[in-house]
Amino acid sequence: MRNSRWFSVLVIALALSNSLTVFAGANQYKTLEEPKPLTAFSLKDQAGNDFGLAQLQGQWSLVFIGFTTCPDICPLTLMQLEAVRADLGLRFTPERIPNIIFLAVDPKRDQAILGKYLAHFHPDNIGVTGESKQIDIFVKGIDAFYRFDQKPGSDHYDVMHTTAIAVVDPEAQLVAKISPPFEVNPIAEYLTHMIRQAKRHE
Repeated sequence: MRNSRWFSVLVIALALSNSLTVFAGANQYKTLEEPKPLTAFSLKDQAGNDFGLAQLQGQWSLVFIGFTTCPDICPLTLMQLEAVRADLGLRFTPERIPNIIFLAVDPKRDQAILGKYLAHFHPDNIGVTGESKQIDIFVKGIDAFYRFDQKPGSDHYDVMHTTAIAVVDPEAQLVAKISPPFEVNPIAEYLTHMIRQAKRHE
């Protein structure tokens, strides 16, 4: 039943990706003129291991922020990134494929279930969370934003957040942002060009 649910989400994600193609604008892919080094931060991954700048170095990364109780954007983005990973697998050897990193910004609800949540998508996905101050450092570093939206007198709250994907290079520098709609093949082409260009300048 659970697998059927996530398969349905994948179908919806791909359908949305295809249907939104006509709305892709010139600002969908933004390569920074100068790489932006990330500030040091200290978080934990879904297995409880330390995660900071050292874990970003030596590998390309695709980072986006979200929360595990997100009903639509976060699972759809994870599904679309899974398709991007598969496409890149036809272009690069496994060690050159970017890591997919889910920065969970609601540790109160995310921390205990982060590993189980990400297991629905791919075993190699990396989920990170921790203290709010440390989360905020990483969020600022990738030029993102989030806030908790709670109505007065209610215990319920939602999380508002940016939806762009941050591209981080092997030097732990922000080098690009990818905004919705997330079209699998164009994203793979964009990343392929970027990774190969960087390789030529090593």
